[in-house]
Amino acid sequence: MRYSRRQSSYSDFGASFRMTKTVKILILINVFSFVLMHVFPRVGWFSLLGLVPRYVFSKFMIWQLATYLFVHSGLWHLIINMLMLWFFGPAIEQAWGKKQFLIYYFFTGIAAALCSFVTSPHSLIPVVGASGAIFGILVAYALMFPETTVLFLFIFPMKIRYAVFILAAINLLGALSEPGSEIAYFAHLGGGVFGYLYLKSEHLRRYLSSGFYRLRSHQQIKKDKESEKQQSKLNQQVDHILDKVSRYGIESLTKEEKKILERKSKEI
Repeated sequence: MRYSRRQSSYSDFGASFRMTKTVKILILINVFSFVLMHVFPRVGWFSLLGLVPRYVFSKFMIWQLATYLFVHSGLWHLIINMLMLWFFGPAIEQAWGKKQFLIYYFFTGIAAALCSFVTSPHSLIPVVGASGAIFGILVAYALMFPETTVLFLFIFPMKIRYAVFILAAINLLGALSEPGSEIAYFAHLGGGVFGYLYLKSEHLRRYLSSGFYRLRSHQQIKKDKESEKQQSKLNQQVDHILDKVSRYGIESLTKEEKKILERKSKEI
């Protein structure tokens, strides 16, 4: 995977708001999970799907490292994260493709979760939201389109690279001055830092991509074996039916046997 640096104006940035398929699916999943949480509030979604550091390994709730990305604490929390994903995600997906975009999104999101876990391993306060992955998206966008002008805090025109730097500084200051804060500053920083390392390390990108394709290959091998098994069974049935035809004629076949022959003939 390669990423390029190019200049972009505010008007170009506005044109990048076109929704891409993967970004749309991620937004829909987040919105659906938010609605589901409010329709069935007694389920305890935050402790089940949110990232509770003490539960991740002590109760082996490993899935929380990824599912917390789709759980949001409030409407504004959801809106801000989804707006950021909509503003900056499509340009990156168009440049990299769906697979690489998803690898990067979950890599930065899981890295952010691990950073939150390392800094507060015994915490029972759930960490929720896609902010870590979103910060990774912002870092990627700033590296790819550093001259793009955006509205920082929706008010101040500023180049994206400076806006991301200021956001990182704010989160670092918050992490150092408010260690017990409900805001997961270290998760935000972790998503950005590991996003930067991912983009700067070709070895890391290759390793993660090869891991993804190894998983795909394993699944394909499993499908091929199942297909071969079914094909072998079909061939045995066909041999039996043809032997029956040679002995007793075509009129001796049942409807099911005729369907099997018809299916085999279509394959040939």
